[in-house]
Amino acid sequence: MWWASIVAESILLARLVRVNLYRKYIWFTAYIVSDIVCSLTMMWLTPDPHSAVYAWVWVWTQPVLLALQLALSIELYRLIAGHYRNFERYRARLFWTCLLTATAVSALTLIVELRHVVWKSPILQSEFLAKRTVTFALSGFVIATSVFLRLFPISIRSNVTAHRRIATVYFLANAANYCALDIGLLSTYAAGIALMIITGGCFVAWAVFLKPRGEDVETPPAPTGEDIRKHLRHGDELLDRVREIRR
Repeated sequence: MWWASIVAESILLARLVRVNLYRKYIWFTAYIVSDIVCSLTMMWLTPDPHSAVYAWVWVWTQPVLLALQLALSIELYRLIAGHYRNFERYRARLFWTCLLTATAVSALTLIVELRHVVWKSPILQSEFLAKRTVTFALSGFVIATSVFLRLFPISIRSNVTAHRRIATVYFLANAANYCALDIGLLSTYAAGIALMIITGGCFVAWAVFLKPRGEDVETPPAPTGEDIRKHLRHGDELLDRVREIRR
């Protein structure tokens, strides 16, 4: 399963490079490269996974991957915000509102989780809690951005839409996995298998749905005569209401 996940991630990286999407999704590509390197390094050390070297390599590589996950989330937000015109004055405010709200919700959920943490090592406890908090916050951040898109829908590039949806599943899977590990709901083996299956599926989905043509914004179809009449009737109704209020 580990090898299958690495192969799926490598196929995704090869496709990003082959169709020149790595230039558009720079931080996403950087995360994929780093994750492959970390996985191969850890696999090279698996003859003795209980060694101190294996443990320290894992501990020191995880903050780098978490930082890159944050970077690709910011990149995704900027790609979405770039579709909105005259949005510059609200872009930073919405970004911090979504991110801080998601972080606060993630931190509040730790109150329950801290009572059931099974890790004995303070380092492992801190590491897994940090990973769960960050991935949960990032999934909440992407979901909050999706809510904004629902409230203010416009034509979004299909690549960005697919990237947003798959990233949501990816972050939620990681957050749920780390939470299950922290409270002892799943064994390390079972949680690892489940996470590799889901994330491997995400890598395959990214490779399939990110296409060169997906960078084009789909223009909405021209309104029909009936659509125009409905909008005119709606406009007349609003004018009548305004006249009544003035009276």
